[in-house]
Amino acid sequence: MVNAVLDAVGSWPAGLVLAVAAVVLALESGVVLGVVLPGSTLLVALGVWSAASDTPAAVPFAVAASASVLGALAGWRRGHDRRAPSGGHGLLRARVDPAVRRAREWLATQGPVGAAAVLAVGHWAAVTRTLVPRVAGGAGVPFAVAAPVLAVSGTAWATTVVLLARALGQQVADDASWAPAVVLGVVGAALLVRHWRHAHAAHTG
Repeated sequence: MVNAVLDAVGSWPAGLVLAVAAVVLALESGVVLGVVLPGSTLLVALGVWSAASDTPAAVPFAVAASASVLGALAGWRRGHDRRAPSGGHGLLRARVDPAVRRAREWLATQGPVGAAAVLAVGHWAAVTRTLVPRVAGGAGVPFAVAAPVLAVSGTAWATTVVLLARALGQQVADDASWAPAVVLGVVGAALLVRHWRHAHAAHTG
């Protein structure tokens, strides 16, 4: 996948490469159809491309972080503004919407700390990067909580993947694709423990 992306954009001007990357990353985190876009693969390719083209590291991760964070904030807004048009009822939406509703109901019970943790981790994995901001908006997570968490997490995600791809190369970046799953598992386990403790305390109280 990374080789195919690099072969396709190898002759493009730097400005065009960065513009296309920004659009794809913004769509990935901002619209429901973003669940099918390869955000992490694109970041790896962007890092390898920037190293091969001698583009300063700050340029690709600044573009990538800004686009992804702005897309996530747009997703939060669409979830928060329930009057926003649904954007159609295609097959993908029909499959995604029920899961979004269930997740929204669950997230609404987690409180600010739990919601912040879910938002922070959600940016590090495909699909959740698209859906978690929208779910948080619909669950009533305040902008004052969502915005700084998404900004920090999105910037950290983009910076980490781009710099890893630049410094260690495509193979190491591909081998590290299990990292987001590990992070999600750890935080998910912590949230489950927290939920169990609250339930146990309520039962014994």
